[in-house]
Amino acid sequence: MDKTMHKMEIAGDTSLEQAFQTYCLLNEEVRRWQDERGSFGMEELSPAKTPPYYPFVDFPEIVVLELWKRLNQVIGLIVSEAALRETWKRFKNGQSLSEPELSSNLQISLTGIAHLLRARFMKTKMDAENNQGQVHPEKTAYESDACPICGEHATLSILARSNGQRFIHCTLCGHEWPTARVGCIHCGSEEATEQSYLQSEEFPGIELVVCEACGQYFKELDLRTLAVADFIWEDVRTLPLNYAAEQWLADHAKQSGNIQ
Repeated sequence: MDKTMHKMEIAGDTSLEQAFQTYCLLNEEVRRWQDERGSFGMEELSPAKTPPYYPFVDFPEIVVLELWKRLNQVIGLIVSEAALRETWKRFKNGQSLSEPELSSNLQISLTGIAHLLRARFMKTKMDAENNQGQVHPEKTAYESDACPICGEHATLSILARSNGQRFIHCTLCGHEWPTARVGCIHCGSEEATEQSYLQSEEFPGIELVVCEACGQYFKELDLRTLAVADFIWEDVRTLPLNYAAEQWLADHAKQSGNIQ
């Protein structure tokens, strides 16, 4: 399939290194919390019968607030528990949060919890398959951009290092599931004329795929040429691609006569 390639100019961010150091500190605290807590406090949270099995809105509030407060302490952010409860309620209701540090720490907290729940779910699933004697269990096709574990809508696809097989990657819980080799991961369109692939020399091995059928976009990481240690940080450090894509969409809409 022919690809429509567009080179993008990306402006650098001098504060990126500082943001990375803070991100690493917060993740160290998340790992300590995971080691200390394990699954304690989440035993009563049973998986749903159909995906998503552990939607983040069902995460125990006491667990969310506990980790969230610890991350706030790492960066010296003082917020009352009442304020955190109210913010968590607004977040679950789909309201945007105006406090960037508080919002970022909440997202990292949810990621830490989601990884624990995913590990728990996968272990239970594997134990059940082993008990049934399934050496190679039959896999059911799952076609959605919403993660089957936590329900987060994906923004990343990857091409596997070994064979180039395409997977959707969830940046909340880390789950991956196979998808079609070409086309939009959001709406499923495989029409070549509806897909544009944006690139920047600043970020080799990454394409930003824009689907004109649904008006959405996502990043595709080719792990055959790109080494990624942390998919969340990779998504963050390449945010200039998102900004450039938004501008490209706006310019394309004007050229197409959709915006006067």
